[in-house]
Amino acid sequence: MIVKNEELQSARSAIRSIEDRFNAHNNVSYPWVLLNSQQYTHDFKKYIRKVASGKVYFGQIDLEAFTFPEWIDIKRTENAIRRMIYLRVKKSYSLYERQEMRYKAGLFQHHSLFNTVDYAWRVEPGSEYTCDMFQGDDPFQTMKANNKKMGFTITNKEDSATSFSLWPATLQFMRMNPQLITPADTSIMPWLLTKEREYNFCYMWSDFEIVDLAFLKSVEYMSFFHYLDLVGGFFYERWGDGPVRSIAAAMFLRKEDVHFFNEVGYSRASIQHCPFSKSLLETCSCDYKDNHNFKSQSCTMDLLKIVSPQSIDDMVEFAKSKMGELL
Repeated sequence: MIVKNEELQSARSAIRSIEDRFNAHNNVSYPWVLLNSQQYTHDFKKYIRKVASGKVYFGQIDLEAFTFPEWIDIKRTENAIRRMIYLRVKKSYSLYERQEMRYKAGLFQHHSLFNTVDYAWRVEPGSEYTCDMFQGDDPFQTMKANNKKMGFTITNKEDSATSFSLWPATLQFMRMNPQLITPADTSIMPWLLTKEREYNFCYMWSDFEIVDLAFLKSVEYMSFFHYLDLVGGFFYERWGDGPVRSIAAAMFLRKEDVHFFNEVGYSRASIQHCPFSKSLLETCSCDYKDNHNFKSQSCTMDLLKIVSPQSIDDMVEFAKSKMGELL
């Protein structure tokens, strides 16, 4: 979790949610890693430790990793922020937001607290887990046993105004590094393209993700991140870590490397996933009718056609069962 001192209560709420919905039902106490661009206060540490069952590590982000890179034009960044505010682009006013997105996209995995970590479960302050999860089926073991690199539960579409040059930069990178790119027919790359083979702005929502850090530390991933970093779109636009991560997955991973966690009931910022499963819903407090997958901003069904066709079959059966109840 990347969280500031003033977000103490929303951090405690998210931790409590996972403790109740995961740790308590699986008899596990995985360690927590909390990172901040400032030092954590004594009170913050004390009250976080009160709700976490496992050991908690508090780390400070290196200043060099959370500031303007030397090649970024500060005045150009300020002008970009003013333009996006004028155009009413969401979250466009925040320089901190840009720094955080950049850090999450390609730098957090190199913090020393992750030196001995294989997989990380991203947790956002204020998020809520609405179902009892992974009862007897540890998600980290699932990832490891099946050689999965990225696990998701929600997809979304990015606002094109935040990242209009991200795809052109990606195409240039692919032209420069063809030897790094996984063949499209074995990857999720078709998921990112329209019928006209234009970028559709879909991405796996990284507010919840379980990811293999070896992938994020790989030569391929870091080459892509460093290229994007030099282009400067994290500051001159507002490139998000989710779109960057999803594009990287499409370029470097096989479709079998991506895993759908249907069993994760998750809610944050009015977006939620509620499992398409009658048995799973027995331990959920969410309403499946409000599932983000039903909305136009979701790209989940198209992704599942590639990475988990069985999940779609299961969803169809679930829908039939609900229709039967209504009849």
